[in-house]
Amino acid sequence: MSRTGCALRHNAFVYESAEEYVERSVAFLRAGLEAGEGGIVAHTRPGLAAMREALGADAERVRFVNVETAYTRPARTLAAYHRVYVEQLRAAGSLRAVADVQLGPDPGEWDEWVGYESVFNAAFAHLPAWVMCTYDANALPDALLDGVWRTHPEVLAGAELAGSDRFEPPAALLPGIAAAPEPLPDLRQIPFGADIEVFREHLASALAAEGAPEAKALDMLLAGTEIAANAVTHGGGVAAVRVGRARGRFVCEVSDRGPGFADPTAGYIPPGRGAGTGLWVARQLTWRLEFFHARRGFTARIWL
Repeated sequence: MSRTGCALRHNAFVYESAEEYVERSVAFLRAGLEAGEGGIVAHTRPGLAAMREALGADAERVRFVNVETAYTRPARTLAAYHRVYVEQLRAAGSLRAVADVQLGPDPGEWDEWVGYESVFNAAFAHLPAWVMCTYDANALPDALLDGVWRTHPEVLAGAELAGSDRFEPPAALLPGIAAAPEPLPDLRQIPFGADIEVFREHLASALAAEGAPEAKALDMLLAGTEIAANAVTHGGGVAAVRVGRARGRFVCEVSDRGPGFADPTAGYIPPGRGAGTGLWVARQLTWRLEFFHARRGFTARIWL
């Protein structure tokens, strides 16, 4: 039976071997293909090759996505998957996807990827898709294995797909894993100016003074413009702008006069479902985007 019209089903599959991964994933995809659903496999090149071979003729009906360069920042990964899912849903009323999660080598960023899996539940909640995130048990640290159960309503580990009694909705999980923004006392204040165009000129000068590469500088200018526009439109106007370097990166802070917000998914939800494009664009273009209350006002901190 096709799942057309149903909302997202977001599961995890923790596998012990490549053979188990292929066997379970092929069966999952074929059940969808037989029901007229679309199919997606996201993996590294060796994983894709193994799935193509195992699917045989059915591989022609499946979209294959190389994830070797996809898992760079959570916002960019979400955007990449969103494009693929929407593309597939134009051809089929619903879809199934098997996506192997690739984690970076830096343990300091693991919480961000736990957050990514949590945000996934909110960002794609409206899509008629059954997504099985796959994890190699032999390469998964214990802290991340716990995160699998906290971010997926159902987990396939062993013989059965079981509901997770540790699952937490994004609104509950994300605030608990987000690190408190650290003070950056060395940032310097620059004028906002009379309007956003003047702000861009001041920000461009600051980027040039810091020697930011042209392409990166353009990304920051676009992201900063979106953030400043939000501050003007929704935050009662810009109260302060600070720029400088921290941890080897260029940083721009825009503080506004408004009450701010406490939505941990801000900027991760694709535009069009009551969400605007500004924060979505800013997250795509930059390394990190933080929101917090500070003495200067509600602040958006943009890391390049």
